Amino acid sequence: MTANNGIDLEKFEQLTAAAEEDASNAEFRFFAETEWTGETTCKTTVSDIEKGGTLVDSPEFTMEGALFGHREAPNALEQLLSSLGTCLTITYAAHGAKEGIEITEMRFEFEGSVDMRGLLGLGDDVRAGFEKIECTAHIESPASTAELEELKASIGSKSPIVDSLENEVTVEIDHSEPDQ
Repeated sequence: MTANNGIDLEKFEQLTAAAEEDASNAEFRFFAETEWTGETTCKTTVSDIEKGGTLVDSPEFTMEGALFGHREAPNALEQLLSSLGTCLTITYAAHGAKEGIEITEMRFEFEGSVDMRGLLGLGDDVRAGFEKIECTAHIESPASTAELEELKASIGSKSPIVDSLENEVTVEIDHSEPDQ
């Protein structure tokens, strides 16, 4: 693998330049729809992406999830860890390439514990989500330890998922009128 880590730096730089020229070029909206499929299972479909106010053609992806029992698909907490891993991998690869840091192999391991009493409503003082997520990064690179540490220090502020997990995000739930 080369120092660009397989990243199309030209596209990365074009997006950066477009965002510097006009901040609206960096405005993206993502959409997902989750449908209950019975018991504690569901199906989530993601497809549309809006970039700078324009809907971009995108393939549709479907993920299934369950909480108790079936284990036919990852549950929502496992999907969150997967999203974090995907985001960190892409952020490390892209910003490593931008900084000229070659990465030959990369793997992340995650661990997070949840007290299900929060989900079950068995205590106002019990959080429903992860209290802490631990991540071990396995990165092979000819770069120096100092260069990799510098890259790691900058990743948290550049990863959308790390930012979303570490900072308050408002979630607004509106109920729609029932279909007639």
